[in-house]
Amino acid sequence: MEMALENLRCQCKKIVCQIEGDEIWIKCRHCKRMIVIRTRGIESITSRDTSPVTVLQPSVV
Repeated sequence: MEMALENLRCQCKKIVCQIEGDEIWIKCRHCKRMIVIRTRGIESITSRDTSPVTVLQPSVV
């Protein structure tokens, strides 16, 4: 069974990566290749800038 890729967006609404189960998919903006980072489980995703830290919890499919 295939899982759907879930878009993870920055606060500016630009897609940063896509998540499928325990994999993070990143597309190179120059050559368009897909980079896949395989994990043993994504616990949380955080973002940082000059504003307070935002913690995003990936949804469970």
